Amino acid sequence: MPIKSDTSDKVQRAADELLAKGQRPTQQAVRNLIGSGSITTINHALNLWWAGLSQRLSRQSEHPALPEPVITAASKLWDQALAYSHAALEDQRQALNESAIQQKRIDESQLFATQSTLLAMQQQNNRLLEGTEQLVEQKNALTQRVNELESSLIKERAKKDDLTRTNRQQEILLSQSESKNNINNQSDDLFQARINLKVNEAIIDDLKNQLSTGESKCTNLQQQLYEQEKSYIKQIHRLELVIAQQDTKYDNVKEQLESFQQLGR
Repeated sequence: MPIKSDTSDKVQRAADELLAKGQRPTQQAVRNLIGSGSITTINHALNLWWAGLSQRLSRQSEHPALPEPVITAASKLWDQALAYSHAALEDQRQALNESAIQQKRIDESQLFATQSTLLAMQQQNNRLLEGTEQLVEQKNALTQRVNELESSLIKERAKKDDLTRTNRQQEILLSQSESKNNINNQSDDLFQARINLKVNEAIIDDLKNQLSTGESKCTNLQQQLYEQEKSYIKQIHRLELVIAQQDTKYDNVKEQLESFQQLGR
């Protein structure tokens, strides 16, 4: 059996003495009476004293040795101690409930802020998707225009080749013709053919420039589309991360709220 310390014995004797005087044996009252000892040691000894008081009072009722006023005072102090204990427990429960409510408000505020951030990112992602779709439409339209220009250029080149062959044939016929009128008529045809050739060549050059400009625009738009797609992928990854964090946060808040509800019962 462990040996009680001298301070513990003093505390319990002092508590008995205070109880006999009709005073409540508080930590400070006991310490003032014994004149020494730490609050921790006194508190521990008093807890042991209170724990044994009930048994002592029961034995005293079976074998009364204390005066009735002492027993009455002890019973009164015991009732006060129980009331104090219940009051302290109620204060702790109320403080815990208030803390739980405050924490719940903080969590709800953080949850609302996180949801707002998520909504903003979703809206930003939708705008990015719309911008990407517009770029794709622009690219498709430009690609179609380039194809049309290339097809037109092929036709104009064929037309130019035909006109060139016609011009050569006209020149051969002119050199072989002996009739002045026939020569003049063919010269007029050749002159008109040469004019048409110059016009067609100018058209072809203009088409070449349009094709070059279109190809440059197409390249720029393709680069813009590539950058937009990279940005879109980053936004998707960021959105997935936010959603994962949101799910984890929601689970934590849900567990906390369930714990708060259990504590409040």
